[in-house]
Amino acid sequence: MHRFVLNLVTAGLVLASAGTAAAQNAHLYAVHGIPGGDLGLSAALPVDVSVNGACALTDFRFGQVRGPLSLPPGNYTFEIKLNLGGEPCTGPTAIGPAVIPLAAGENATVIAHLTAGGAPTASKFVNDVSNTRAGRARIVAHHTAAAPAVDVYVGRKLSDPTAPALIVPGVVNGDQAGAPLQPGNWQAALKLAGTDTVALGPATVRLRPFTAYFVYAVGSASTGSLTFIVNAIDSRR
Repeated sequence: MHRFVLNLVTAGLVLASAGTAAAQNAHLYAVHGIPGGDLGLSAALPVDVSVNGACALTDFRFGQVRGPLSLPPGNYTFEIKLNLGGEPCTGPTAIGPAVIPLAAGENATVIAHLTAGGAPTASKFVNDVSNTRAGRARIVAHHTAAAPAVDVYVGRKLSDPTAPALIVPGVVNGDQAGAPLQPGNWQAALKLAGTDTVALGPATVRLRPFTAYFVYAVGSASTGSLTFIVNAIDSRR
């Protein structure tokens, strides 16, 4: 995981979407996971982004997923600006310039989110989109919320302790955990580490075969804004 800290609390992180390119290119998704209300701003917290000086994405809002942007491997400089309704990418700078490294063939996500203590930050995660066994799906849960350590629970039925489940204990902000699962309806929830207290969920995710589901817990436990953002990526090659 690659992490860097926002230089102003008024920012969300975004990157662009688009395009096809050679197989060796990296593919980058962006997730806007900072509720503006947690920073005393509008809930949507719209922002624009420039990549290597070009305005690449405008009016990117909380809860949205954009991408993938197909890019040759290398280091990319981006700058985030608040979208105040004027010309794109002309608002006040909220983050950057900052550099994101991308490797050849890498599939990655950059998400703007809150630290465990509630400060804005942004993290890069490499996405596992390798082929699963025939008929399987994959789910990967990310702790990117202003909340303490949690136990990640993905099960057929949260209320039935005998139902099949994936349980990963003690996941802290900035960590991820995942596994291949049978397709169908599964419930995802976060419990406070070592307890049966549900901090978020359960949320039902319908898993399709040959698909990787990247689930991000975002928001703040103290403000009640906790929620899930899901990005589903076809893992067939």
